Amino acid sequence: HKSANRHLGTTPVSHRQRRAAMAEASTDELLADLKRLIDDGLFASAEILGSLLLARCDTEAHPARERGDALSLYADALFGKGEHKRARSYYRRAIERRRGAGPWQGDGDGARARDEAEARLRLREAECGVVLDEHAAAIGSIEAVPVELRPAKARALLGKLYLQSGLKRNAITAFESALDKDPLCLEVVEPLQRLKASQQDFEEDDAMDSTNEKYPWLTAFAEAHQALAQHDPTRAANAWSDVEQRGDFHGNLYGLCRRAVARAEAGDDAEARVAFARARAADPLNVDSMDHCALLLKRRNAEDELTALARDLVATDRKRPEAWLAVAAKFDCAGDRDAALQFVDKAIALDARHALAFRLRGELLLAQGKAEHSIVAYFQANNVAKDLASYRGLVLAYLSTRKYKEALCTAKEAVATLPRNAKAIALVGRVLATSPEGADKARRAFQKALQLDASCADAALALADLHAQRGECDAAAELLTRALSENEQDTLHSKLGDVYVIAGEERYPEALASYHAALSLNPASDAALTGLDRLEKLMAGVDPDLSDEHDSCDDEEAPDTANSAHDVEEDALESAAYL
Repeated sequence: HKSANRHLGTTPVSHRQRRAAMAEASTDELLADLKRLIDDGLFASAEILGSLLLARCDTEAHPARERGDALSLYADALFGKGEHKRARSYYRRAIERRRGAGPWQGDGDGARARDEAEARLRLREAECGVVLDEHAAAIGSIEAVPVELRPAKARALLGKLYLQSGLKRNAITAFESALDKDPLCLEVVEPLQRLKASQQDFEEDDAMDSTNEKYPWLTAFAEAHQALAQHDPTRAANAWSDVEQRGDFHGNLYGLCRRAVARAEAGDDAEARVAFARARAADPLNVDSMDHCALLLKRRNAEDELTALARDLVATDRKRPEAWLAVAAKFDCAGDRDAALQFVDKAIALDARHALAFRLRGELLLAQGKAEHSIVAYFQANNVAKDLASYRGLVLAYLSTRKYKEALCTAKEAVATLPRNAKAIALVGRVLATSPEGADKARRAFQKALQLDASCADAALALADLHAQRGECDAAAELLTRALSENEQDTLHSKLGDVYVIAGEERYPEALASYHAALSLNPASDAALTGLDRLEKLMAGVDPDLSDEHDSCDDEEAPDTANSAHDVEEDALESAAYL
């Protein structure tokens, strides 16, 4: 030892002194090293070092603070490794150690520092509970922390847990608390606005109180989500434009995706398609909102684009429901609804609260004539998100099974949930119009919907049908022309063409122009293609109804040569590969 000390140029010290000095210094250093390993993502190394350190600290010679630090860091290492049940047990032990530690030396406010440290541990304990799918335990962990000590992250997590547990009022309070703590806790804005819409809890100028001059775009950001929650897609799209202008966020991916969804909901497929294309160009690996893009492409029968989108999404992340919904949309577009249903079920297995997946399931089942099963799917979608699309699906499913009372109750519930939504009011009118005695009430409902929103295509189409049934073709044409000036949609052009055909031979040229206008907006429009075919037969002097009957007989005799998903394996996605 003496020769070694001379070689190192150090002053000789006793063995006992050296051990004491090394022990005191190395514990703090090892704690720092343990934290560094965790920060660097070396969780397996951190677990090994942590187990060694716990053995050293588990003696009375070491302060309770050091033992608590070692336990909490060891729990962090286990959390990083994915051993969440073990991690939670060590977080709980760390909390107990800290409670017995007393105020820390050197802290100005030792008690508060200890409470803040315990709050962090409680949050980590709750995160373990979330991963273990023990939501009640996770809620209890966060609720054990005083509100003033909960960081924005804990408040946001608590809101999400309340929401998944069906405690909607509690969720609203937690989300609002998260925004009070940090106005940039943006992840809670969307679920908060959806909850308020479902609870009818909006107040005047209640989107977000953003008097903070530092973030002038926050008000428009919250208004956009509020408008989407209230199913006012035009206002939502305009609000997203305001976000871009006020924050100088031109072309941001988040806004592009949501503006595209809003445009699609408004029926403005052309603008929605442009926005989705810009979002795809900005980030080809983005998955968010791409299921909505897939349904838009399906609606326009853009099978090649849909196939490419589905392949990209599955290659990007096979564990996201959006990817499998895109695959389902692709097979539905190809006419293979059985395969489409399999992929919808795969999406639901990945996320049991994905409302769009349940809605697509309901749509597919209804198209297969399985209305009773469709009702269940739409009900599940409505249970997740009480939006207009799920209400509309439920109404259509009930009407197809002649359950008029249930259909009317559902439509009225939609109005109660969205009291000033024109499409919801038009939905009530649609049910009333199914019976002759309800025609006058239906007409009043459609007129009220158009007073609220002159661009409401649902109301315009249904009211035009009522006019046409009574032989009032001029009134129907005028109504549709006025609606087209507010909202140019292929469905409105197609209906206008139908009205002109009913009006007589002298208006055939106008009908022809209307069908072509519809096809210019949507080349895959079934209504326009069918109407144009009938019109061409009429102009050729052929009775289209007799011709249709003859064609249907031919179809029955002809063998089924329609391409299924398995017939186009070379050009499309293969069911087996994706399953």
